[in-house]
Amino acid sequence: MSPEIIQINADTWRIEDSGVRFFLLVGTEKALLIDSGMSVHDARDIAESLTSLPIMLLNTHADMDHIGSNSQFETFYMHPDDEEHYRKSGGKGRIIPVREGDTLDLGGRELKIIHLPGHTAGSIAVLDMSRRVLISGDPIQEHGRIFMFGEHRNMQDYIASLEHLKS
Repeated sequence: MSPEIIQINADTWRIEDSGVRFFLLVGTEKALLIDSGMSVHDARDIAESLTSLPIMLLNTHADMDHIGSNSQFETFYMHPDDEEHYRKSGGKGRIIPVREGDTLDLGGRELKIIHLPGHTAGSIAVLDMSRRVLISGDPIQEHGRIFMFGEHRNMQDYIASLEHLKS
């Protein structure tokens, strides 16, 4: 099944991949793919069909449904607390660490990293500062389930992350 590409506005797309979504955010100088899908293995190709700018990848966390096309990138951003989880699932490539408070500037579009451990130790959200939009991977959802069972989940950290985000 082909992913559904939904243009949100002139410089933002949501890609629906078998119940999982990932995003492309475009600035004036570069673009950022947030997560790389689950069943698709050509997320970079999809992004390149939408913009001619250089494309970077950031993973909100290392669960399999968010790293499906990571092999298309030699380097990508991820919180270092998820590296072990990523490597155990066979993940390759060089991780550029991002932490709480870091910013990525796409050119006129500044993105702030917020660390939200609990779903996984390295779960992060991306706050699009000028548009006041939060892209959170799995920890925050309007619809759907947040899976909090299994090896990489910590309910106390998750509750603390929600309090942190609220503040």
